[in-house]
Amino acid sequence: MQVEITPINACSKTILMTVEPERVDKYYQKYLLKAAKDVVVPGFRKGKAPIAMVERMYADRIEDYFMKDVVDDVFDEAAREHDIHYLLYPEVKDIKWEKGTEMVITIEIETEPVLEFKQIEGLSVPHQPVLLEAEVQRYLEELQQENSTMVDVPTAGAEDQVECELTVELAGNKIVDTVTLEAGEQYLRGVPELLGKSVGDVLETTVNGKILRFALKEHRDAIDMEQDYKVSLMLNSILHKVVPALDDEFAKDMEFDSLDAMKSKVADDMRLKNEHQNININNSAYISKLYVDNNFPLPMKTLEHIAQQQIEGLSDPKWKDYYLYQMRMQIAQEMIHLYIINNLKRLMPVELTEADTENYIIHEAILKDMTAEAFKEANKKDLSGAEFDETVKNYTLLCRLSASCEYFIPEPEAAEAEDTDLAEQDETAVDEIVEEILEKEAKPKPGRSKKA
Repeated sequence: MQVEITPINACSKTILMTVEPERVDKYYQKYLLKAAKDVVVPGFRKGKAPIAMVERMYADRIEDYFMKDVVDDVFDEAAREHDIHYLLYPEVKDIKWEKGTEMVITIEIETEPVLEFKQIEGLSVPHQPVLLEAEVQRYLEELQQENSTMVDVPTAGAEDQVECELTVELAGNKIVDTVTLEAGEQYLRGVPELLGKSVGDVLETTVNGKILRFALKEHRDAIDMEQDYKVSLMLNSILHKVVPALDDEFAKDMEFDSLDAMKSKVADDMRLKNEHQNININNSAYISKLYVDNNFPLPMKTLEHIAQQQIEGLSDPKWKDYYLYQMRMQIAQEMIHLYIINNLKRLMPVELTEADTENYIIHEAILKDMTAEAFKEANKKDLSGAEFDETVKNYTLLCRLSASCEYFIPEPEAAEAEDTDLAEQDETAVDEIVEEILEKEAKPKPGRSKKA
């Protein structure tokens, strides 16, 4: 058997297999004899009809099954002999065969890409580190919220919680229930018409099915999320959240001498974890930089197959489309990370030392607010496994390469981005490239042959 392997791109190949006429004929005769034993021909007992008659009556069906078996057998043989690795099961693009002649089989496979990077070390890498100052501020603001109080007020302002007696008709039934909504535009709970209303007021308005479904959990099956419903709301009480000021008095309530002393202590407590969070961020940014600089195709059929599997249980078309897009993006990101790491290890094999393993354990323990010994105890079943060793190799190699790079925080692309959080500004080039790939693959391609 002749085997020709032709790359289509970094992760797709065409396998052309030419099987000798004699071998194909043996396959065919073997399958014909097997078929003759199983089929029923009028006028003959099962398995007793002449082979020529069986072939004449069932030729098309026999050829279909026979060719499938031939393809399976010869491809398995080719894969072993030529060390062919693939992701999904191969796609048969074409089979050419007439009785008494050679069989030519064209198969397309997807594989992990073999990559050669333009540059690995000394890169200039954009990143968005977690700034210690911002982390301290976030922690203090969470502490403020935890120490907030709710006070009764007579009139509803933005984000105030309003307890109402809600009346609505659902499927011909009048429903009356006490619910808590918010005054304003808050997602799933906000009713703008409540703004400025007072305790005792009755409000006739319409609310979207999403809000109603959230409020009336016991009746959610009867509510269409896309429909607006006429409701009556009688305001029973209004609660306003009072958040303490972030000042010296607040710090003293938390048993610190001053706000500055509190910030200093919180920063000291968070500093080591912040450093290790940024190790992961830098490693991830390094991977993204390699992808942007060495843009390579992804195995789209495999990606789509995995994404479709993940949404099988969803029935709502809108949610299905949304989650399908999200899954495609997530799987693409995971593929990029995996393929780059695997190729880096191929180019720069890592020989693990005990120190490497210990450094990784300490890193993970710090991120989980644990001691290294506690981490070892919690994960003792995994620490001796091959998968754990590969994870340590990945971390060790990325840290070594990352240490050779220069990292910088990119400037916001638009003026309005100055008012957003750094994480929200991070519309990475990787995401944009992946979106372009997914959009391109979603468009029909003229002239592509169907599966045989």
